[in-house]
Amino acid sequence: MSPDTPNAPRVPGPPLKWAFSWVTRHHVFGSLFIVVFATAVIASQVVDRTEFASSELAQDVEERWGAPVVQPAPSLRYVQSGTIFTELKPLPFDKQHVQVQARMNYRKRGLRYFSGFDFTLSADYAVVNREGHDIDVAFIFPIEVDKSQVLLSELQFLVNGAESSLDLGESGNRLVWTGRIPQGATSNFSIRYRARGLDSFVYKLDPSLPARDVRLHLAVEGGENFDYPAQVLVANTVETGRDAVSLDWAFQSLESGVSLGVILPSVEAYDELVATMARRAWVPFLGLVALLAAFSIRHKRPLAFYEAYLLAAAYGFFFVLLAYLAAFMNFYVAYGLAALGMGAAVVAFAKRLYPEEPTSRLVGAWVATLIVPTTAVILQGYTGLIYTLEILAALLGLMALSTRASVRALLSDLPPGGDPPLAPVTQEVR
Repeated sequence: MSPDTPNAPRVPGPPLKWAFSWVTRHHVFGSLFIVVFATAVIASQVVDRTEFASSELAQDVEERWGAPVVQPAPSLRYVQSGTIFTELKPLPFDKQHVQVQARMNYRKRGLRYFSGFDFTLSADYAVVNREGHDIDVAFIFPIEVDKSQVLLSELQFLVNGAESSLDLGESGNRLVWTGRIPQGATSNFSIRYRARGLDSFVYKLDPSLPARDVRLHLAVEGGENFDYPAQVLVANTVETGRDAVSLDWAFQSLESGVSLGVILPSVEAYDELVATMARRAWVPFLGLVALLAAFSIRHKRPLAFYEAYLLAAAYGFFFVLLAYLAAFMNFYVAYGLAALGMGAAVVAFAKRLYPEEPTSRLVGAWVATLIVPTTAVILQGYTGLIYTLEILAALLGLMALSTRASVRALLSDLPPGGDPPLAPVTQEVR
């Protein structure tokens, strides 16, 4: 019996040759190149801008808004009353109670959100004169030069409950008060100011003295996620609420030189999200190619090379559009506009190519190959679960289709090459 007779058994060709023929017939190489090129370009651009945001752009934000706040604890130096301020001796505080109330005020530059914050610092200090005589003291409160105008704008300083003035030191980087503490007396100092910062707040104790009765309360509104800078003590207690976090440090005594502080809450790094989406896009795009090939086989209507390339370009352009829209508006609004806009264009174009295909299936193809994979990147804690559920749904769908008589009939009609005879590509598209 010759192979040309109707009842002759099929003789399939070599698997590699058949696979190459299939991917060529459905323009997989060219379509994949378009998507990989578009997504690689936008991913590299986003990464370059992220690196730029970590240098020049970050410096620009710091100059306009503020810098990471490192507030050194004040120091107290003294001499015996009536002597000249030549050899000042350090005097440790008996109490350091600091409260910081911060409100996040994120600063957006392109796709990057910087963790700007406004804060009010209120601090109470107490010291006991345990010397056998009166002492003359200098209360020194360090400040950062580039923030001096901000600090001095709403600065309040009290000594034993009475308002007092602070002088800017000779070097311009500290506030100084001088006065006398009688023998055996306790003096209380209170200082308060409003300022703004970026990324982190650190309270640094005097490196030359031990500290007694140290308390720091730091309350933040406008974010929940936080971290600790390097070489700081972890908070004793942490309370998180809806869009807020409160941290407390309390120590009866501490060795010299320790620091307390926190990295303020941050907004999701949307530049990294877009770059991750773009880098992974080629994998779900292959799923879209497979679905388009299935539609072509079902309707016996092949895609011309320019039709396949246009669909690939539209798929890749989603990531370009998302990156630029998100630079000028809220990321989730940009994501919705890009997904709906490009999805509507792709579905409408595919509907013209396959007019008999239900629109719901074309929409489902867009959702399965773009919406679900990109959502998995956004929901980072559920990425594996989302991918697993999507693969499971595809597997169950294929199992269900394989039991349908129409699908079995279509598969039985396939020639050894793998695809049924397709209609000419020059047919008019309705």
